[in-house]
Amino acid sequence: MNRRLQNPMPESVTAPQRRASDPASSVWVRANAGSGKTHVLTERVLRLLLSGVSPEEILCLTYTKAAAAEMRRRVAARLADWALLPDAELERRLTEMERRPPAPATLDRARTLFARALETPGGLKINTIHAFCESVLHRFPLEAGVPFDFSVIEDIDASALIRRSREAVIAEGLKGASDTGAAVETLFALLSDHSLTLAIDASLAEGRKLRHVLADRPAAKARLRRLVGLKPGETRDAVLRRAADEAIFPPSRQPELFAHLPPDPGKTRNLRFVDRLWRARTQMADGLTRFEVFLKDGGDPYADRCTAKIRDPGLAEAVGAEHDRLAALYPALRRATLIERSEALLDLLAAIVGRYEQLKRARSWLDFDDLIEKLGDLFADPGQAPWVRYKLDANLTHILVDESQDTNVEQWRVV
Repeated sequence: MNRRLQNPMPESVTAPQRRASDPASSVWVRANAGSGKTHVLTERVLRLLLSGVSPEEILCLTYTKAAAAEMRRRVAARLADWALLPDAELERRLTEMERRPPAPATLDRARTLFARALETPGGLKINTIHAFCESVLHRFPLEAGVPFDFSVIEDIDASALIRRSREAVIAEGLKGASDTGAAVETLFALLSDHSLTLAIDASLAEGRKLRHVLADRPAAKARLRRLVGLKPGETRDAVLRRAADEAIFPPSRQPELFAHLPPDPGKTRNLRFVDRLWRARTQMADGLTRFEVFLKDGGDPYADRCTAKIRDPGLAEAVGAEHDRLAALYPALRRATLIERSEALLDLLAAIVGRYEQLKRARSWLDFDDLIEKLGDLFADPGQAPWVRYKLDANLTHILVDESQDTNVEQWRVV
């Protein structure tokens, strides 16, 4: 089904749009996708220019390059039309926009706005927030503590640099040539190569959040331990030792069980408890193996414990009690494993991010997160911020923010 816009648009639609685009009001627009938010932003810019605001005094911040390009295209097209339209048609369009006939001076101004916009150094300031941050940092590199000749690294180059950093840190850790050796060893013991790659990539993708976590790793680890409810001394090794050392059904009683319930060595599917025990009978002094024999992957006991088929009541009771003991101990193993794996991942990520930052600094590169963070810090610096904001305020009188629901906390610091 084709969608067609009503022409003319009903007053119930155009009236709120006119109120939102009124330069005399400070407004926040919330509307569904495709309902005309970009149209309202464009109208507001045009009405600002018509009211006498200089092009260089308007700043439009968008979330994407595509949105910035679309706004520039729309504004330029309207200004070009105004420069060439016959007087009667131009007067009609301006009357429709302002809901009142334009003054002769307004008509004359509309004719010249396209040329004025072209002559404005740098053109109309319709940029992504990252482009705005870059321009301000280039004006105040000393105050922001960034290289005066910095350049912005593209996403593809940043990804290559992160990959290079990751491979170098892991290689050094495997060789034991860095402080990350223990973390790398732990992660390779607890995760497959694929799972480890996914974990690293997912963490690095949250660059802004990750920086806050890595800024104080001991505090982050302490928060995680509290969140998980880890008890003092509850390490993975300690839990596994308890699983093996406190056994109610020790390895020495295995022959007794096999005499009551002979295992089926050739069975490969639908294994009974006694069949699993037979296959692992020489490794039952290992705590992890004991968990794997008695419990399912999620920690729940198997439905068939074979206790009903054991003729010796004392032996049956020991086997059943061992199932219950390990099931009760399993949550501690899960907590300890989560903590050990997460803390090792934090240490590894800190080394990767540190190497990535070194490589960037050596090239005088900033990435998109750096742009937001550095300018946000500059605006929050009591020694530098008043001067920087004064210089910016001298040139800006109107700020329009597009797709503001997509901006994150760090970007709002800048806005």
